Amino acid sequence: MPIDPRASPPPPQPEAPLPPRVATAPPSLPELPPPPVPLPKTDGPAVTLLLPLDAPEFQPAAEAVQRGFLAAMAAEGRTLEVVTRRTDASDERVLADYDAAIQAGTRLVVGPMTRSGVAALARTNRLAVPTLALNQPEGSVAVRSSLFVFGLAVETEARQIARRAWTDGQRIATVVSAPTPLSRRSRDAFVDEWLALGGHLIEVIEVAPRADPALVTEILDRDSPHFVFLADSGERARQLRPYLGSQMPVYATSQVNTTSDPLKNLDLNGVQFADMPWLLRPEDPAMARYPRPPDLQGDLARFYAVGIDAFRIAVALLDGQRDFEFAGVTGRIAVHGSGLVARRPVGATFRDGRTVALE
Repeated sequence: MPIDPRASPPPPQPEAPLPPRVATAPPSLPELPPPPVPLPKTDGPAVTLLLPLDAPEFQPAAEAVQRGFLAAMAAEGRTLEVVTRRTDASDERVLADYDAAIQAGTRLVVGPMTRSGVAALARTNRLAVPTLALNQPEGSVAVRSSLFVFGLAVETEARQIARRAWTDGQRIATVVSAPTPLSRRSRDAFVDEWLALGGHLIEVIEVAPRADPALVTEILDRDSPHFVFLADSGERARQLRPYLGSQMPVYATSQVNTTSDPLKNLDLNGVQFADMPWLLRPEDPAMARYPRPPDLQGDLARFYAVGIDAFRIAVALLDGQRDFEFAGVTGRIAVHGSGLVARRPVGATFRDGRTVALE
């Protein structure tokens, strides 16, 4: 059958009660950390952008990141020597160009952009300078020191949406997803977070491309969840939404926000999702300070915004900071040592086919 329901695991058992607290003397106040020390200057460039500009499938996104990075540098009035090294999508080329950037004396690298390239770099001992990767590594890879991982991982949004649904008082979920790698990553991240919060998951419904969506309605009518997490994107999400029930609360990630056409988005009215302030609050002065190229829409606009925030993170790292936060155009950015750069996007919904920020 094209629709593949999957029974959810049983809800987690309640935790054992915590032991009673024992009063102790207050600890002495820790010493204040030393002020950040900027990276020493070298004869090489301050920043090397390591972007897959020679890979046709990644070139448009890489160009958008590059444009955003340089636009932010101009808007911030910070003059840095920035060199771009063009790679393709192969791990060998990424590692070779990373080595070349280190040998040229760069102080910081921004890239790679591909999941496999980030994983390949993380497995090596090449990380001689702070490196801001623009994607999460593929598979399970330990993040080494000096590696900072930043990007638009759908897993981040799915986990935030799970927490939002929990805060909204939802407790029983059903997940509707597509059989694509991106939808499955979104689905799995949501399920992991939802169960960790203590939520109950009735089942996961994976809808094949040619499946009759009316079967989804039958399953939801039988199970009666409190809400649905929709792990699908674009036109497919708009097609499925009417079959989820007009009164059923629906949550999703930015996957559903693929067009600004209100007529196309009418079927998504009421769906709650997470996306970046760059798209949801363009009139905000924090967004308006940066140029907005009219030829970059949809996902390319998102990658342009990644370039803007990548510049701001890179400058802080060059200045020696390792513990900082700021309100970025992709969301609230927080860096605490090396590892994953936390990004908190903005909650939003559709009203009359238009996106409206909820915070």
